[in-house]
This record gives sequence, structure tokens and C-alpha cells, in this order.
Amino acid sequence: MGKNSYVKHLYTFENADMSKYIIIMALLMLVGCTKTALVKENTDIHDPYRIMNTIPEDLQIAVAKAEMFGAEIYMQDIAAWVVTDFLSDNGVLGRDKRLRGWVTEHADKEMTSGRMIVTFVGDVEGEFKGLYQVETQSGRVLEQTYLAHIEGFELTSSQLFMFKARQTALKSEFKACSDRYNTAVIKFNDEVNNYNIVYLLAGSVKHGEVMAGGNYQLIINESGEEILENNPLSKSCIVLQRTERVAALTLSHIVEPTPNAVHVFLSLLHQVPIYILTTENKITWKVDGNKISIVKS
Repeated sequence: MGKNSYVKHLYTFENADMSKYIIIMALLMLVGCTKTALVKENTDIHDPYRIMNTIPEDLQIAVAKAEMFGAEIYMQDIAAWVVTDFLSDNGVLGRDKRLRGWVTEHADKEMTSGRMIVTFVGDVEGEFKGLYQVETQSGRVLEQTYLAHIEGFELTSSQLFMFKARQTALKSEFKACSDRYNTAVIKFNDEVNNYNIVYLLAGSVKHGEVMAGGNYQLIINESGEEILENNPLSKSCIVLQRTERVAALTLSHIVEPTPNAVHVFLSLLHQVPIYILTTENKITWKVDGNKISIVKS
């Protein structure tokens, strides 16, 4: 399928069988389900009509997607983080030279439990296989679920394709703003085709640094081997500073008319609201966790 056909199906929701409004309601309800205990409670997040009643009609789908994907990136990032620490503390990461990365999924299809499965993948005689697997919930490792598969186990097709998409994204051409990049892979079904949406997230080892620039969204085909789009989410390597005295961060955004999923992720990760001016339409937005709203002038 050509790139133009892909863009039409993925972003023009109005042409789908379900109405735009039903899709927005479904997205918002999913955001509510994926919130974790690490996120400050927000009683407004479950209202499916909030976006429809407060956001201009042509921007509603983009805002709903940003909230949903941003919350998902956050859950995956936290799960991968705590499992990496767990395996490091147990001496696995320094010992097993076969390891190549990980893939993170929800433990239940309904995505309502907050449980995630992190599978560390390795190269076993030229094939990608699962080596270590453990579940997390609300940012904590469930140690009783830990399994080590010394000989490796066959990945499901979903796991394999997501892992290949991760590797494809990391090997792609992009302007790096950090020596370390994290990833989040989201399976997406547009009723016609399946895609992997991969976020490349610039990492920082310095306390208080908020990597608002250098992040990318890549659309990769179902098998994880072909890049359909490579979208930079900023024009430069923007680094904001988060200190205890900072009540909110501010940012100008020139590549899109709305905040995106990474802005939501950063607000959740650093537990701080981010005020964003989108220069295309001169709208000031407030990203507060996984809730996006327009600041009234």
C-alpha cells in the first residue's frame, strides 16, 4: 500500500464506518482505563464529551489520539524502566550478551488491569527469541511472574513484529538529540490494515531535564520491516528544566496544530503541566497529564 493511501486511512477517521464522535468517545474511555497509580487522579478524564465540547472540530481527533497514545507511551516506559532495573539488580543485563532489547504489551486484551508484560528479546542462533519475561502493575515489578527462558522461546507474531518495528526505528535515519533513546511501540488497526506506531524518545541521565525535542514518531508496516512515515515532532533539540520550584513548563510548537503524544508523556513522566503555544493557529494549550485543554484568553 502506498504512503498516501496509508495517510488517508490512518488520519481521515471521518471516512470510517464509525462516526468521528464514537471514535473520540472510545479513545477517551481507553485513556481512562490506562491510567496508572503513578498518575495523579483527574476526575475529568473519564468524560467522553470533554474534547467534543471544548476543542475545535477539526482538531478533536488529533487531541484524542495525543491523549490516548501519550498515556500508552507512559505506561510502556514505566514498565520497561522498572523491569530493566529489576533485571540489572539480578545480574541479568550484564551477563547475557544475547540481549537485543525488549517489547512491552498489556497483560489483558481489554487493557483495564494496568498490568504490563515486558519481554526481553535476544539473538539466539540468528533468531529473535524471548529470554526473560516479567509483569508489572502500577509501576511495580510483580516478582512472582518472573520467568527466565535460558534456551529462548518463540515470540508471538505480535511480539516479533513489534520488536522488529522497534529495531527498524532505531536503525532509521534521524537527528539524534541524545546519546540514549527509549522506544514505545503501539499496535494500530485502522479497520483496513495493521501498523506499528513507534515513538523514539530522547533520553536524559541528568536530573530535571525534560527532553521536549529530538523525539520522533515512525509509522512502520505490520511486519515491522518497512518505514511508511518518519515524523520529527520538533524542529530542534529542545531541553526544558524541571525543578521543584517550577509549577509549569512552557513551549512553542511549530510542527503541528495541536500538542502530541510525547507532550502528554512528558507531562505524565515529570508530573508537571506543560503550556504549549501552537504557532500555526496561535492557540495556547495546557497539557496536564493525559488531559489536553485550550487555555482561554
